[in-house]
Amino acid sequence: MFSENFYRRRWIAKFATFVLLAGSLATRAQSIYTARINPNAVLVNHFEGWGTSLCWWANVVGGFSNRMDYASLAFSTLKLNIVRYNIGGGENPNLTNTMEFRARIPGFEPSRNVRDWNADKNQRWMLRQAIALGADRVVAFANSPPWWMTVSGSVTGSSSGTNNNLKTADEKLFADYLVNAVSNLTALDGVHFDFVAPMNEPTANWWKLGGRQEGCHMDAAQQARVVSALRAALDARKISAGIQASEDNAEQETIHSVAAYGASQSNVAIIATHTYNANNPDGIRHLAAALDKPVWVSEYGDGDASGMKMARRIRDDITELRARAWIYWQVVDGGGWGFLRNRLNGRNSDFSLNKKFYVMAQFSQFIRPGFQILDVNDNNSLAAYQPTNSTLIIVAINDRRQSLEVTYDLQTFATLTAEIAASRTSPAENEATISPYSVTNKSFTATLIPRSVTTFTLRNITLRNITTH
Repeated sequence: MFSENFYRRRWIAKFATFVLLAGSLATRAQSIYTARINPNAVLVNHFEGWGTSLCWWANVVGGFSNRMDYASLAFSTLKLNIVRYNIGGGENPNLTNTMEFRARIPGFEPSRNVRDWNADKNQRWMLRQAIALGADRVVAFANSPPWWMTVSGSVTGSSSGTNNNLKTADEKLFADYLVNAVSNLTALDGVHFDFVAPMNEPTANWWKLGGRQEGCHMDAAQQARVVSALRAALDARKISAGIQASEDNAEQETIHSVAAYGASQSNVAIIATHTYNANNPDGIRHLAAALDKPVWVSEYGDGDASGMKMARRIRDDITELRARAWIYWQVVDGGGWGFLRNRLNGRNSDFSLNKKFYVMAQFSQFIRPGFQILDVNDNNSLAAYQPTNSTLIIVAINDRRQSLEVTYDLQTFATLTAEIAASRTSPAENEATISPYSVTNKSFTATLIPRSVTTFTLRNITLRNITTH
């Protein structure tokens, strides 16, 4: 005979099962939705591509016997077409060098009135190789002026981290230093520089004397003067390169800096921001629109080897900022920071590929320069269209622990292909070709497995009228 407690426990168990099932069904229901791609709303009319900084990895890797393997993976396989070349400052030889091995970028003027155009051979080799492998946008940028132009006497920063470390009297001299570097590397290495960025994260407070890398605090007033001096120096040498600014660590800091430039705003060709702290994409977009300047995300990086955090950042930066170019910090680094994993201490030239490498490929191999970025009402998707060959690319991100079922509504397209190719990177796959999808009634439904990035390729697809936003 069963006791009253038995029936009570049995009822509680059934109720708990019902609650769990209901919760599961609710969760599943929330994971099924429709995403509509709107070809009549173009967010970016001409995407310019993907890139990497060359420092610090090229400073080390450029001296390896297997350096070509690194170059091929970065610029042939990932098809990165933008490179940021670091014009080093070079540390004061009279100080104990506190910088990491990888971050010790040689300068071209080791002391006042002394020039060394044989310096920085490793990074310069990688720059030339990147161009040979297809890179078509080159940016020169500086983390610090040469040590002898600094207040502290060191390229690592000021004593406080909050004071300007470039001597006011040497602002024009610093502009000349950058132009001399660009001009001489063009003559010596055959490199055409498209842009110059005279500072890097200039309003940050972490560029302190004795730090682990080059860095220089510059307030907005000094930035404006340097930008104007650089434009004048470039013009005097008849160098057409544009200027990128302000290269701040966060969007809001970039807004504060550029908004304070006054008349110097006219000397800025591209508003370049880093998105380590993505805190005001709307503000960047509105500032760029008001100044009629394009936006580049010129640097972002994270330590997540899976690449999922990066994938989310790519999608949000391009759709929310309307970024025309997206550049990762450096393709080689230790831990989860690099696409290729190497500690960059110079002791070992071997490397391994992080999952992040394949996640990057899901974007960079498919969405190429010249694509248009289209609006899609789904924060998990990035849609791009190439008018010259009628190709639509959709990159879908699922950074959750559960599957998502998405129906892509393509009703507003004029004509569609019958079959869709698909490639996926997940915890168990690296750019795996998966079964093609079929278009039915101008839509297709895809299951996005957990922690995955899937790229869909639709060819021979035509658009109706296009409106640029």
